[in-house]
Formats: sequence, structure tokens, C-alpha cells
Amino acid sequence: MPSNKQVFKVSIGDKEVDLAVLRPTASHAREAQLCYNSAFAEAVKSGALLRAKLENVLVEQGVWSEEKQEKNDKLIQDINEGEQKLAKGGIKLAAAKHLALEMRGLRGQLRTLISERTDYESNTAEGQAENTRFNSLVSSCTVYNDTGKTVFKNLDDYLNRSAEEAAAQAAGTFANMMYGLDDNYEKNLPENSFLSSYKFVDEDLRLINDEGQLIDSDGKLVNEDGRYVDADGNFIDVDGNPVSEEGDYKFEFTPFLDDKGNPVELTAEAEAETEEVAEKPAPKKRGRPKKETVEAGAEAEE
Repeated sequence: MPSNKQVFKVSIGDKEVDLAVLRPTASHAREAQLCYNSAFAEAVKSGALLRAKLENVLVEQGVWSEEKQEKNDKLIQDINEGEQKLAKGGIKLAAAKHLALEMRGLRGQLRTLISERTDYESNTAEGQAENTRFNSLVSSCTVYNDTGKTVFKNLDDYLNRSAEEAAAQAAGTFANMMYGLDDNYEKNLPENSFLSSYKFVDEDLRLINDEGQLIDSDGKLVNEDGRYVDADGNFIDVDGNPVSEEGDYKFEFTPFLDDKGNPVELTAEAEAETEEVAEKPAPKKRGRPKKETVEAGAEAEE
């Protein structure tokens, strides 16, 4: 039987407090429906699209197309086929790792593609009304665990305090309870579960080598910030050349040569100007890799 209450801790001021979200009662649902109706009417009055008309508008404006729909379907198909292969096993471990990384990239592409639609769908009259109903339920179902007193005075109070930890935690906990959202959703995806089981990623799903060091999708060492480093932790560029923390190359300089092969020494004035320029912050940092996500790496491997 589903739990009727989910307890969570938040910091309020300098104290840690136990709050809880309650499963909505019929009274909560009626109140939330009234909020939905009001929000829906207001959205329609302000010119918001109905969801039924959204598809045609997206096509007319070029936001969505037959080609994008085909790409969407192909991505889903490829991900499903990958999941089946990982579930069956029987292939080389290296091939399975490559497949899992490829699936990460495909899933990232799918999310990006879907987000183009969901942003518009959330702004339809129904989308705005559904969001208001959800907020109403969170505001009325969030209570202090010890007293049962509501944390938020009303919907407006909840919205005004939406940036607070209590509001954010309440919304997440309520969604998990009502819609069965999994806190470990990312870790439980087939590709990530495989990579974790065979120690190809750490607890945060970042790629690691056999020694547990962070790497990019090509196996090159990176630090916590995604910067390329050598075995001693010194900054390098993608090709292994030494760079400073700012991304400037750190080669031992030798003088340029004239046409006869003799070193050309800088004058004291020119050398001072060179040092002055060197002290100025570089406008462009070399050696800082594109903070590679596994998705990007997987896409490159395709």
C-alpha cells in the first residue's frame, strides 16, 4: 500500500527541521482543481494555445517537422535496440562499453529534441493550468512533521517562497510520491547500470580508468573540472602540451633566428613590452578542453 506521507529534512535558519508531504485528500484535490480551472481560463483569455492546436503551430513555425519526428522515432528505436543488446550480453566487454557510451549520446540527443516540444507544451493553456494545480497541491500538502501544520499559508505564499530549500524539496518529494519518480533514475538507466557494474564510471557516473582516475571518452586524464592533466596533475592541452592554469602554453622559449641562423635578441624596450602583454589576462584560453560529457564523446564516436 502506498505511503500517505513522505518525510524529508530541510534547513530553516540555523535549524534542521523535519517536513513532510501528505498524499492529497479529496479536499486537496477539489481545491487544486479550482486552481486549475481558474488558471486555464486566465491562460485562454491571455491568448495561450490549446494543446490540440499546438502540433499545427509547431509545424507552421518550423519548430517541429516530419524530419524531426523521424529522428525522434529513430533515436528511440536505437536506444531500445541498445538496451536489448546489453540485456542479452554475449558480446565483447569493450563492444558493450562502446555501446553503452553510444546510448548515452543518443539519449542526450533525444532529450534535446524532446525539450524543443516540451517547452512549448508547458506554455499551452493546459500546461499552465496543470502547473498551477501541481503547485496548489504542494502548497497545501506540505506540513511540519511534528505538528501537522502547513508550511505555506497558501498558493501565493508557496510561489513567493519557491526559491527556498523547503519549497524545492517539497516539490521534488511530492512529485516522487505521486508520480513514482526515481531518485536514482540516471543511475538505473541500462547503459549507466552496465557502466557502473563493470567499474567504467564512478559514483557520479563520470568515466574512470582502471586506477579510478577521471578520464574523457578517449581515455585521456582529466581533473574534477574536466581540464586535461598529465599523470602528475599538471595542466596540458588535448595533445599533451604543457599549459598554465590560465591555458597559456608553457614551453621553454628559445630565441628566434635571423636569416643566417643567429639568435635574434629582443631589445630591453621590446622585452619589457612583451612581459607587459604576458601579464595581461589572456582573452582566449587554450588548452582548456570543451568540458566533455560522455554524450558528446559518444556522438563523436558515431
